Amino acid sequence: MTGAAPASVAYVLPRLEMGGTEKHVRDLVERLDRSRFSPLVIATSEGGVLESDFARMGVPVHVLGYKGLTRRRGEAAARLRLALGFLREMVGILKEERVAIVHAFLPAANVIGALAGLLARTPRIVVSKRGLCHYKKERPILAVLENAANLAADAVTVNSEAVAAAVRRAERFWGSKIRLIYNGIDGAAYDPGLSPPSPPSAVPGLPLPADAARVLCVANLFPYKGHLDLVEAAARVVARCPRAHFLLAGRDSGAMTAVRARIETLGLDGHVHLLGPRSDVPALLAAADMVVHPSHEEGFPNVLLEAMAAAKAVAATAVGGVPEAVVDGETGILFPPRDPERMTSAILALLSDPVRARAMGEAGRRRVKESFLLEKTVREVEAMYEDLLSGGRGPCAA
Repeated sequence: MTGAAPASVAYVLPRLEMGGTEKHVRDLVERLDRSRFSPLVIATSEGGVLESDFARMGVPVHVLGYKGLTRRRGEAAARLRLALGFLREMVGILKEERVAIVHAFLPAANVIGALAGLLARTPRIVVSKRGLCHYKKERPILAVLENAANLAADAVTVNSEAVAAAVRRAERFWGSKIRLIYNGIDGAAYDPGLSPPSPPSAVPGLPLPADAARVLCVANLFPYKGHLDLVEAAARVVARCPRAHFLLAGRDSGAMTAVRARIETLGLDGHVHLLGPRSDVPALLAAADMVVHPSHEEGFPNVLLEAMAAAKAVAATAVGGVPEAVVDGETGILFPPRDPERMTSAILALLSDPVRARAMGEAGRRRVKESFLLEKTVREVEAMYEDLLSGGRGPCAA
């Protein structure tokens, strides 16, 4: 591509709220080699807080406002007309911007992005899989449409071996298109050596006792993220370690009411703190003693890489791609999902042995530097783009 104009890449997402996938795209776009690639972002449904980040980078953002189809009588036809109009708008954007690559993320955007790319005759289409396909059981129509998107795609990226295995089991038409590219993070942003020293109780926006043991969980409150299990474990931990405080950062995605009610029922109001959505995760990590991740399913969670980069020991469920990031007994402690008792044991083991926790944190930081830096991810994505534009599809991930 030397000497040629930069290839236009359209990143397609449902929305631009603060989530793991959305942050991944933001970080990728920010570091993309502008001499070779010119990015733009299309949010099919709605915008969000990350719009300002893209604006700061000078990256065009198109928010289309698509609300999806419906089965409600009397509304289906109107929704379908809106969908066709939205699709025409997206095709028009791809043509006007002379997009060379459509790179879509998350199930609905994968389907919409692939269809719009086909209609616009975009040279290359990439769909990205970042979950374990469990949602397909309740959304069979989407599952069929995702198979069609795979058929249209030139590459199907996955962010862990676990996700690759799930795609092979649950989907069709991936052929030899699967490419494994692990998530990466900006290690410097979480480097404890670069952060000014702060009092041990300095949690931004939350006064805590000076001797508080701070357990951080960063995850939007979806039911499958396991926050209710965490609250049950917190009750057990606090009973044995009264100075323990649990900091839950993330927006409400359907589970907040149930989590808040369980906190009140167990009398944990003064020990479990719902922080809401936060944009200062590095500061929260700097203030934490450890990180817990209670999710029932994961593709490959960035927050665990962020925790390890900040030299924090982690206690996490051994689901999906988590064991590909966290080495059990070396960089953290893994336990089964939906098991508050085992979670309790893992948390107490780290809180009661700070020397061991620090050693795990340092081992985690070394692991991130060796395998999961953002620069590596960006290089691999750019190499994939160049390979696709030169006509290649590459081998299936092992």
